[in-house]
Amino acid sequence: MRGVIFKVAMWILSIIAVVPLVWNYFCKKSELDKVRSAYGQEIEIAGIKMTADVKGQGNKPTIILLPGWGSASPILEFLPLAKALAENFCVITIEPFGYGLSDRNSTERTISTIVKELHECTQKLGCKEYYLMAHSISGLYSLYWANEYPQEVKGFIGIDPSVPKQSDREPFPIRVVTLNKLSSYLQQAKNILGITRLKSISKHQKAVYADSSYVYTKEELMVFRILSMDFVNNKTVMNELDCMESNLDVVREMKFPNNMPVLQFVSGVNCELMEAWEQLHREVIIETDKSEVLRLDGGHYLHFECKQEIVDKVKEWISE
Repeated sequence: MRGVIFKVAMWILSIIAVVPLVWNYFCKKSELDKVRSAYGQEIEIAGIKMTADVKGQGNKPTIILLPGWGSASPILEFLPLAKALAENFCVITIEPFGYGLSDRNSTERTISTIVKELHECTQKLGCKEYYLMAHSISGLYSLYWANEYPQEVKGFIGIDPSVPKQSDREPFPIRVVTLNKLSSYLQQAKNILGITRLKSISKHQKAVYADSSYVYTKEELMVFRILSMDFVNNKTVMNELDCMESNLDVVREMKFPNNMPVLQFVSGVNCELMEAWEQLHREVIIETDKSEVLRLDGGHYLHFECKQEIVDKVKEWISE
């Protein structure tokens, strides 16, 4: 009798485990058409599609917004910041390959390849001169970019950006790259099992990481949710994470060019975690007349918590 009960219990558990997987699979299939061309414009780079969004077209100067690692939808994530900045500037948000609506790319995600692709996108959009504004890992790409194309980059604005030698001072017993991998694998498991989908059926905000003070439209939240559940942490993005240490080595001794002004917004939370965080951001600056490092009271996503402070300072800094 016990054997029969055990078999029945295992059969029930198997159904409970399989049903969400099957349901989640068919939901993903049905959602593909809902996000195709949902926003932005398509730029062909190396024969595949990269997505960009332009706000404040016709304004000058131009600011190029670049995302942190693993952003489900850079254009939707940066939308509140881009709209606020677009009152004074032309703001272009680019989704690198593997991010948002951009295609995936099997090419190794070395820093030179990523920057070359992003730069080509700006050229096809007609950008001759611009400021780079980057969050997190894109700070490294911007540093490399500024040294590759100094005649185009008018300045750099960092939103708690990654910096060379940061891995030398990591405050955790486990490397940040490893933590990111563990976090992404956990998120993938939740997405595959349909846990994220179930939690966010009635409230799409539960599936996205975004500026809670900004009111997204129902359509924007729907697309953001789908991208966060079905497209995030794909092979292209994970390969970028695998290349992170080698990319850090490439820029290890780099600084921004002599005459290039730099505005660094650094997280007060991260400064508490890592004593050298603010100093590391000062060490990449050579031009000091206009350059600044500002510590803001907030976490890593300062463009959520301190958006207005950032916008006001950027307006003032660029106009000087």
